Formats: sequence, C-alpha cells, structure tokens
Amino acid sequence: MQARPAPMVGGSLPYMQPSPVISARRSVSMGPVRIMQSPQSQVPAPVALSPQLQPAQAQPVLQHPAPQPAPPPLSPEEYAPWREAARAFVMNSDFDVGPILAEKKRTIFEVMEVMKAQSGGKGTIQALGDKIILSKLLENLGVPQMPLMLSTYTKVNKAEVEKLVAKMEKSGDPDSYDIVIKPTHLSSAVGALVMSKTRWDKEGYNSSKLIKHMEQYLAKKAADCESEALKSLVPGFIVQPRYRSVVGFGFPLEMRIVTIWGKARMGVWWWGRHGDPKGRRTTWLVRRPRIPGKLSSDDEWEALHEHAGGNRGFEVALALFREAMPAMSQAAEAIATAVGAPFLRVDFFVGSSKWGVRMNEVAYGSGVDYKRRSSASTCQPNGSFTGALIDDGPAIAEMIQEGFTLCQRKPPAHFLRMLGAKNAVYEAPASLQHLSATKPLEPHMRVEAVPPEKRVRTLPEDAVQDMIGIYEGPGNELPLQPVTAASCETQAAPDPPAGWPLHSVRNVGGYPQRFVIDGTVSNIPVAAGPTAYRTTYTPVTPSVVPQAPVARRLPTSLSFVAVPTPGAQPTMAVQPTLAHPTMLSPVRPASPVFSPSPMTTVGTVAAALSPKRANQVVPPVSSAQASQWQPTRMPPTTVRYGNLQNSPTFVTPPPLRA
Repeated sequence: MQARPAPMVGGSLPYMQPSPVISARRSVSMGPVRIMQSPQSQVPAPVALSPQLQPAQAQPVLQHPAPQPAPPPLSPEEYAPWREAARAFVMNSDFDVGPILAEKKRTIFEVMEVMKAQSGGKGTIQALGDKIILSKLLENLGVPQMPLMLSTYTKVNKAEVEKLVAKMEKSGDPDSYDIVIKPTHLSSAVGALVMSKTRWDKEGYNSSKLIKHMEQYLAKKAADCESEALKSLVPGFIVQPRYRSVVGFGFPLEMRIVTIWGKARMGVWWWGRHGDPKGRRTTWLVRRPRIPGKLSSDDEWEALHEHAGGNRGFEVALALFREAMPAMSQAAEAIATAVGAPFLRVDFFVGSSKWGVRMNEVAYGSGVDYKRRSSASTCQPNGSFTGALIDDGPAIAEMIQEGFTLCQRKPPAHFLRMLGAKNAVYEAPASLQHLSATKPLEPHMRVEAVPPEKRVRTLPEDAVQDMIGIYEGPGNELPLQPVTAASCETQAAPDPPAGWPLHSVRNVGGYPQRFVIDGTVSNIPVAAGPTAYRTTYTPVTPSVVPQAPVARRLPTSLSFVAVPTPGAQPTMAVQPTLAHPTMLSPVRPASPVFSPSPMTTVGTVAAALSPKRANQVVPPVSSAQASQWQPTRMPPTTVRYGNLQNSPTFVTPPPLRA
C-alpha cells in the first residue's frame, strides 16, 4: 500500500512510510470508488421536453437508453446467491408474470414493460401505488416514514384544509409551513407542491388557493406511459411534513433501493443518464458480498460514480448514503418480502437530524439505469478503481426471469391480511361507483391499524432505531453545520501545466487520487487531459494555535484512531492548514514533526466500530496489540489528528514502537 503524504513543512513534501495502523488493513474496501474514462459511445442523448410544456404540466415520458453492447455475464459465483434468494422467496401471485416472460429472453426494460402491462386489476400492486393505503400498510409493518397530516380521496375536504392552514398561520413558526402537498395517483412529482414560509407568502397561498390546486390535480389522470395499476388508482391527495436534508442541493437526499427476490442488490442516487446536465453525479451503491457466493447482513456497499472535481456536498452526501445503506437495505428487503414482490424499488430520504432516515415511496418497476464496475477494473492502492461502468440490467433481467421458475407462490390475501388489509381487492365494485356523486369515492380495500403487540410481521426494533436514531449521539456522518448550496456545485480546476503529463508526476494515494507534480499535490489522474477536474491545496498561515492531539468523534466509515496518553504529549511543530481540507493518514516524516518525547506506546485507542460505540475508550495497550486490531472498515482517510474542532490542522503522530 502506498503511503499518503504528510502536510507540507517548510515548503517540502517528503515521501513517507505506511502507518502501522494502515498496514494491518490492506484487504479492506477503502471507500467510494471513482470510475474514470467510461465509454462515451454507450451514452444515450438526453430527451428534452417540449418547450410548450411547463414543468408542472409535463407528463413523464419513459426514456429507454440507447442499445448497448452486451456486457460480460456474471460469474457462477456472483450469480449463485441470487438464484438461492429466488428459491427461498414466497411470491405474491399478483406479481406473477412468469408465463409471459418465459416466452423469450428479454431486456430489463422489456421486463418492466411486461410488469406494467400486467398490473391492471392486481390489488397488491394498486395498493403499493396508492400513497394513502401504502402508508397504512407500512405503518403496520413498522417502517419509519413521513407522517400524513391530511389525506383525501376524489374530493377535497375543505374543512380539513382550512383547519390545517389556520393551524399553520396561528403557530407563528415559519417551519410550520414546511409541508409537501402531492397527489396519490400521479407520479414524477406532477401536481406536487413543496412549500415553505417564503413561497407561501411570495405566491399568495391561502386555504382557497390550496383547495383550488388540489381540485385541479384530482381531475387529472396518470400518464399513458405509466402502469395499468397506477392508471386505475382512485384520485387522492396527501399533505406531509417536508423533509430537509443537511446538504443544500435544493431537494432531499434520496436513495432508491432496488430489491430482487427479497434482497437488496443496489441503491441508486439518480441524477439522470450520462448525457443529462448533471448525470455524472448519478451514483450506484452496489452490494459486495463479504463471503463470496453468499448474501449476508454484513455485506459491503461499493460506491460507483463518474463524478469528478471539487464538490463538498457530493462527498458529504456519499458519506451519508453509505452510513445509512445497511438500515435502508434491511427495511427495503422487509417491505419486498412482506408484500411478496419479486422486484421492488423502495426510496428513502437521508440527511435530516430531525427525521433520521425515512421511507418516501415504493415503485413497482423503475426506469433508471443499473450499473456495476467491470471485473477488469484496476484497483489502486488507495481503494479506488480505474475502469468502466457496465450495464447491470441484463443480469437483473436474467435473475428476474429465471427466478419465476424457482420461487414459491401464495395468493394476495396471505400477504395483505398480515399488514392489516381486510380484503385484497382495490377497485370498488361497479354497483357502488354511482355513489361518488354524493360522497367521495374511495378504494374498496380497507386497512386497519394493527397494534404493535398484535402485528404478525414487523420490522425489527433495532432496524427501526437504526433509521430514526441514526443521527443521534456521537459517531455519525451528519455534518455539524449544513452544507450550503454554493458548496454543492462542482468546481472545475484550471488547465494542467504545459507539457502534461510530466515525468515528475508520482501517485501518492488518497481519495480522490492524489499525485505530486513538481512538489504540488493535486487530484489530477496521470492520464487526464487539460479539461480534467482537480482539487489542489496550498499552504496558508494557520489561523489558530495548534493544540495537542485529542480523540474526537469519528464518522462511522473510519476504523479507529490512536492518540497519545495525557502526560506524555509531544511538542508540536507549527503545521500549515489546508485551503481545501484534505485528510491525511499518519505516516513517518523524513524530517520529524514531533520533538523527542518519552512516549513509546499508544496509550489510548478510541474505537469507532459503530455509531453507538464511537466514543468508547479502552484501557492502554501496547503497540504490538494495537497493530493487531481488526476494525470493520477503513476508507482512504483512516486516522485523524489535531485540532479538528476549529481548523483543518492535521498533525502526524510519532511511529509506534514495541
């Protein structure tokens, strides 16, 4: 493993030896993966909406990517656990399209089209699309979600809307206006209002205007490209609290978890396809089994993306997604298993200290791209990869098609009754539909609240706490201060120096990949062209006086930190701060940073093995014992030193000695 550089002292940047702590974890997945130089020939062009269509009126159009060369198939070892998942899965017969898919081999988008076309009249699929019924079903399953402040079918309950608005105006709290009003029978945010106090006042909203908006979209129908189930839903509206993420992208951080035969295969942070304006930000968190050929709750999640450049919001979002991925995948698997869906997408919000992680919605089918990295990718010493992203759609389509020949089957009532549904039929009988002229027409399906102690199927309590309490206490990835919108824009670097690449370029590790170019550290890959993104740092005068190393709260992605014992503190040399903070690992400097000290062992080891144990301190151990620690994970930045509370000053510790 290559060492990372120490902060520059006196204008020089010596090459260092690996830290003993780092050397003990050579085999650990090192964090987010950057895929460079993806094949441009496989990129579809974006499809633009007609200029006559306003955003709120635009109907969603299903966009299939351009045909691509067939990717290499999964190895038998990679495919085996998904075959076993299908064999153990009990499927709801409402989702059974096996006989149709058996006619021929289909692409993933052809599979989705069949699923949508065959969804009409299927009560379970209709219930998943109806946001009011879905909320009741998942409440009985114990899944944390955004609560319903108001819900209505067919007609607006004007008295309830006026009561809600009066409560907002009477409270005097600007946050009470943070609500979302959205239809239950439409998709792609058509008819949705994301409200705030500023927008409420600026656009002159009141109860009358809100009622008018709801009535307008209650009269609309789902787009023709939507599934038969969605087009058959009873029109409705809901009002929920607004979820605000700490990262200022202007909308909540949302991860789409894709489950196949009851097991999460990947999560997708969707920004669009490669040709879209910000499509390079799209990130896939792909499951990497810890035990080859077997899925388990301890599997790792590998982040794949093509985003480059300096963007603090993007990096913070990745850390939040990775931290929440185990909890989100467990909840998504519980939902898919509870309803018996062979393929299901479950969307989650992350990044709010108030709400924790919350389920947003469920989709039967999905039009996003699915990617995995090529097996030919080259692994760098810092844990990143250089290679191409390949289409995972064919593999998913094969898993779904073959799974129908392996899974077990049970009727819809078997699944729905365990979630509080009194029947498995969604649509009201024709004999009752004439009553809609006198009272609101509602779905025939009735869902009653089930007390927690009487629930037949429920999400485990520890999984619930992992979602709603993920940001409570120390040791989590939530930043102490919100990331502003300005920090969420990718910054391109100036052109590289003349004569690029230079012979003096040497890789010194880090994430993103960092190189030394004639004494200057940058993130430009050796093969990058003059338009490459990069982030550089230059020494500046410290704004605070350096303090002795102290153990501080660590993100869960860090393995552990070693700090000197009190009473044996070394004298610290003044270190330059970094204009663009870059965390460095402890390495042995050529010119010592610490003056001689009597410390010969690591006196305290603060383990950060989970958010709940981030600040635990164990008794002093010897350096030999410390070198044998086996933490669970280790990203590029393994150990942090220095005064992290007030400045990005980093101090190199002395080497461990026996």
